[in-house]
Amino acid sequence: MPLRAGLPSKTLASLLPLMLVVGCRADPPVDQEEDALYQAKIRRTTHGVAHIVADDLASAAFGQAYAFAEDHACILADQILKVRSERAAFLGRGSGDRHVNSDLGYLALGVYADAEAMLEVQPPEVRGMIDGYVAGYNAYLEDVGVAGVPGFCRGADWVRPITDVDLAAYYVSLGLVASGGQLTDFIATASPPGSGEQVPGPPAKDLRTAAESGLGSNGWAIGGERSHNGRGMVVANPHFPYFGELKLWESHLTVPGELNVYGATLIGVPGTLIGFNEAVSWTHTFSVEGNRFTLYTVDLVPGEPTKYYYDGDVREMTSEDYTIAIRAEDGSSTELTKTVWSTHYGPVLNVNDFGWSEEVAVSYRDANRGKYNIIAQWQSMNRAKSLAEFQQVFADLDGVPWVHTMAAGKDGEVFYIDGASTPNLSQAAIDGWKQSIEDGELLPVLLYDQAGAVVLDGSSSVNEWVIEAGAPGATVPISKVPQLAGRRDFVMNANDSHWLTNPAQPLVGYSPLHGGEEVPQSPRTRMNLVMLTEAAADGASGADGLFDVDELKGAILGNRSMMSELLLADVVARCQGAGPVMVDDMSVDIGPACAALAGWDGLYDVDSVGAIVWREFVGAFNTEHIKDSGPLFANGFDPADPITTPYGLRPPPEDDGADTVLQKLGRAAANLGEAGIAVTTPLGDAQYVERGGQRFRIHGGQAADGVANQVFYGSLSTSLEPRPSRGEVVSEVTDLAADGYLVTYGSSFVMAMEFTDDGPRGEAMLTYGQSDDPESPHHTDQMKAFSAKEWRPIAFTEEAIAADPELREYEVKGGKADAEAAAPVEGE
Repeated sequence: MPLRAGLPSKTLASLLPLMLVVGCRADPPVDQEEDALYQAKIRRTTHGVAHIVADDLASAAFGQAYAFAEDHACILADQILKVRSERAAFLGRGSGDRHVNSDLGYLALGVYADAEAMLEVQPPEVRGMIDGYVAGYNAYLEDVGVAGVPGFCRGADWVRPITDVDLAAYYVSLGLVASGGQLTDFIATASPPGSGEQVPGPPAKDLRTAAESGLGSNGWAIGGERSHNGRGMVVANPHFPYFGELKLWESHLTVPGELNVYGATLIGVPGTLIGFNEAVSWTHTFSVEGNRFTLYTVDLVPGEPTKYYYDGDVREMTSEDYTIAIRAEDGSSTELTKTVWSTHYGPVLNVNDFGWSEEVAVSYRDANRGKYNIIAQWQSMNRAKSLAEFQQVFADLDGVPWVHTMAAGKDGEVFYIDGASTPNLSQAAIDGWKQSIEDGELLPVLLYDQAGAVVLDGSSSVNEWVIEAGAPGATVPISKVPQLAGRRDFVMNANDSHWLTNPAQPLVGYSPLHGGEEVPQSPRTRMNLVMLTEAAADGASGADGLFDVDELKGAILGNRSMMSELLLADVVARCQGAGPVMVDDMSVDIGPACAALAGWDGLYDVDSVGAIVWREFVGAFNTEHIKDSGPLFANGFDPADPITTPYGLRPPPEDDGADTVLQKLGRAAANLGEAGIAVTTPLGDAQYVERGGQRFRIHGGQAADGVANQVFYGSLSTSLEPRPSRGEVVSEVTDLAADGYLVTYGSSFVMAMEFTDDGPRGEAMLTYGQSDDPESPHHTDQMKAFSAKEWRPIAFTEEAIAADPELREYEVKGGKADAEAAAPVEGE
């Protein structure tokens, strides 16, 4: 079996005995050795939620990893295969050299060197948790054997025990999700002119796959002035993939006197990413509008494409050869060596149509390279005993890679911060970049338009990132990132920038690399803000304007549509009585589509008739048309009134010209006709999830629909996990295919919670369920619950856990007391 070159020999030697037995079933957990280093109790409650109790943090991580592996061992095994750059060795080249490019890309990103550096600087308790997590995962593999692992990797020869360096390398890769992790194809295919190895690169839009895919969320922290009991509340609604390494998993960790935290975490990560403890609750949204890297163009020396100018001098690129194994179809193995070139900023990229020419090369610098506090950050947040302590974690560790954070304390104060790693540019560099856009320079304009990427002149030191005290590397220090504290009403984010986290106190004056200020907001952001600010008996918070948990639940899954509330009545008035319209030289009768809209309730619920017509209608306009005046809106965006603008339907032409609004409605009807779907089809009969061989009716909207509960078709994942296929695509914009709207992405861990005099209380669901095992009841139970909007009370107290009707308990142990692993820290 291939072993990744460069792993410490002592680490490999310590794993060899386990590698020999992992393919065979061992004794069950109850019979594990009594002198174990780690031991924990696992209690499973309704929907398979895992509650882990242990005497120390390392043992809690051991128990969490064991329980996690029962549900998702395959995904972590696959991710370790990825960061070890061994996919091609086991699986061959992959479609379009997918595995080859992944292996070479991750070698070039140096995730193992960074992993070893990361482990060196971890606090003892965090290092202990990482070691405990490794031991727990390996203990599960030893107990069940590869043939007993449920899911898509059952029996695969690449499912093996992992090391602490493996797991840390995976954490490094998680930090690069919005930067280097999206660029492996660009890195692996880059070769200089004259090498004979140049090939077309990926399209420029793939530079921002995380943004292009719609990776997002809604996050609300409600303060005492807006809660029914004067205490803090939180709504968590991350929109993440339903397949792969960005899935979430729900658990509850308790170490008496040290830790009591509940929520959801990413695959393979100890602790909680989104959730609450007894003092603080928090959630995150993806920083879609922010930049996690900058691109640099460098002017090349004529005839020498690996040399470039820098402040008038000539610099040589550096190069490194990487060798990977590739498995052939007959099982034999060959080796491939690739030379990767870098400027002093980072690897050179092969961007299609802007590739490495004789005159210019494109390189990049990554804001999350060399940031090693990602695990320590969340562990400290998990253990915060007050909102003030929670806030201080950001200043002390600065370990958040790519999310906004909203938090509420039990006393009713709220906090927002965009702590995502952001390049720290001087004002001169920012001004120069803006000027290049205004001047229409080709690469800056095209790459910003297509990918939202910031392109700087790498031949000038003016554009270097600025190093300041209090920031790892040269990212914006926490003291200068957008943040808002001290309020008691609310803070929120729905993947637009920091600007309107609270409209009563807009955040302005920050680096544009955090995202725009005083710019049009997405319909979903506007819908969130309407629900948070409206004062009406039928509003989200009722006549008193004070939220309770039921009102939070009703708001976040109420499926109101900003676009329908703004325009539906006017569109219906326009289309009623209108004759056929021409679409692609075809006459289309819009009468039935108009009638469906006239009877629509304006919501995106499963039984809503007319929702699919509206989706196709709005989707027929360009993205910018739903944010400002144009062929759809009559009145444009006003930064002084950002929630209610733009508004009003554009009037019909004064002459006899074609009415764009009616033509777009004709396009909607034509799209649905091409898909074979009647305009009177309820949303849930057209929009669905396939899971466990079942089809589930799904409510929710897409980005252009302006619905908080976002669901759609997406594929932001590097995982090998199989996913369902869809029919022939009719509209790439709306994801309409011949079999409807297949959902693979969207609302995942949904939580509405409050602090009370008796502690935290809330309800939640994990839409795609806890388990990847198709034979487990927890593979589909929560998708059924999500379809019906059936929330589950969170079992946080001992009394609630003990009373759970599905409670089952078991103990797990592992690790020898004299093993070479970090023992629990004194006092834990």
